[in-house]
Amino acid sequence: MHSPTTKEGSVVDKAGRRREPDAAFRSGVREMARSDLGRVLELRSVVRWSADPRAFDLLRGIEGARWAVAEAPDGALVGMVGAVPLGEIGILCQLAVRDGFRKSGLGRRLSSWAVTYLRSRGARTVRLYSTREAEGMYRALGFEPITPRTVYRLEEAPRDTPARRELGERRVSTLLFGDLPELYGVDRWSYGADRSALILATLKLHPGWGLVARDPSGRLDGYLVRSALGPATRLGPFVASSPAVARRLLAAALHASRGLPVEVTVPGPPAHPAHTLLKEFGFAGRADRLRMELGESSPSRPPGLVHYGTTPYLAT
Repeated sequence: MHSPTTKEGSVVDKAGRRREPDAAFRSGVREMARSDLGRVLELRSVVRWSADPRAFDLLRGIEGARWAVAEAPDGALVGMVGAVPLGEIGILCQLAVRDGFRKSGLGRRLSSWAVTYLRSRGARTVRLYSTREAEGMYRALGFEPITPRTVYRLEEAPRDTPARRELGERRVSTLLFGDLPELYGVDRWSYGADRSALILATLKLHPGWGLVARDPSGRLDGYLVRSALGPATRLGPFVASSPAVARRLLAAALHASRGLPVEVTVPGPPAHPAHTLLKEFGFAGRADRLRMELGESSPSRPPGLVHYGTTPYLAT
């Protein structure tokens, strides 16, 4: 059992002594070791993350990705955080603190660890997706709100759409591993960071679940990666050069989903074209987390390529 907390947020140890939170955790935050994995899985189940449970394993496979854990004085694992470097952008993700240790300063200390690590790996911008409850803490650390995120869901994907019937004369096809070098280059250019390891890991989990669109000259015009979440299909990354290309990619993805529920996480504000497109296909949206950033403004995306859906495994 971990040490309880008082109503004021102080930690009470086994001997009944009251200790201030920061003092209690001064030496308790450290880099995760392999021996911690079992306890990390237990912590994840206790804090009821909304993220895909496979995200932890996929992100661990990215070069340079690291996690920190926090232990209570009695050795119980009570918190964790992930730090995933993607070049000039670093992702702070999977912050989790056990209920009895929230509002103790532990989340702030774990987040600070992740920021320090990502900066040591060359990240100029640290990005995260915050819940409403954690927004104040991140603001205190210097993070600024960038844009809200919306999760769209279609309970039953249609098997046929007008856009689907156009696919015979348009170049939308299954993403092949031979397409990846070009896709990686375009994705890094448009996203501003290197997501290649994550895209490859997702495709290895779901071979044949990617789609590419090409213009008449054969140049990559858009792409979409599908992944499974229980009975539902999630779409992302989903990138297109125009609403028409996005519409054809989405129609092909819905057809491939064979009537099952489909989810898309849109990373943009209300004026983002993804909102109009998804509503056109019957998706219903709900407000989700807030994207926040610390450091330099993230690189501006080149004109002509729009992100209609973000990478689900980084949307934690």
